[in-house]
Amino acid sequence: MIRRDICDKNDRTRISFVREVEVLRHISHPNIITYVHSFTTQSHHCLVLEHIAGGELFDLLSDDANREQMSPQLLRRLWRELCSAVGWMHSVALVHRDIKLENILLTRNPFKSPIHTLPSPLLKLTDFGLSRFIDPAAPLLTTRCGSESYAAPEIIMGKPYDGRRTDAWACGVVLYALATGVLPPHGAQTPSRESRRTYLMRIAKAEYGWPEMAREWERALVSEDVKRVVGKLLVRDPAKRARIGDL
Repeated sequence: MIRRDICDKNDRTRISFVREVEVLRHISHPNIITYVHSFTTQSHHCLVLEHIAGGELFDLLSDDANREQMSPQLLRRLWRELCSAVGWMHSVALVHRDIKLENILLTRNPFKSPIHTLPSPLLKLTDFGLSRFIDPAAPLLTTRCGSESYAAPEIIMGKPYDGRRTDAWACGVVLYALATGVLPPHGAQTPSRESRRTYLMRIAKAEYGWPEMAREWERALVSEDVKRVVGKLLVRDPAKRARIGDL
């Protein structure tokens, strides 16, 4: 729900709302939030989506007690469902442009139930305000958008970009975060202008490391398979970056 007067004053907000409605009305996938209805009142534009009870993946992973319950099996399940959503989107020439932990919802808190009892689907991708359909024959976009911590090098450097390639980078950041509990580049802080510049340069150069994991369950999450997949996605050259549909 968004106030009409805000949309009247802010073209970007209005376009984002309209775009989300139009995209969600025309797509359907088990791992993508389902459109129910949209309408306008005297004071608000309203978008009704399916109810997702489990909450945001970001909030769930921010809880240390939940984090300690993460298993390689659950990590693989979440990753598989995210790839299913994003791979399907790209197959129909739709790019999201704002993939991040906050925009991934879960149908149930997976840290409170045995993995074999979890529903399917477990994961739902949401927030399509920046999404758009592209022309596969001329896919390059120029609008810089999305969340900086998940932005690919070409976006940081202000270059034209293929949204499928930048979505793939963002998925790599999500996988890294699922495995480590932090975002790459590991340990980067952005409290000042100088440190923010360093942070952005590390992203632009695709520089990241893997934190030391002291506990056995943490080491099990940062497996060689996870490192291999992240290594295919967090690649500076978008032409050499893996496509989600090929993983």
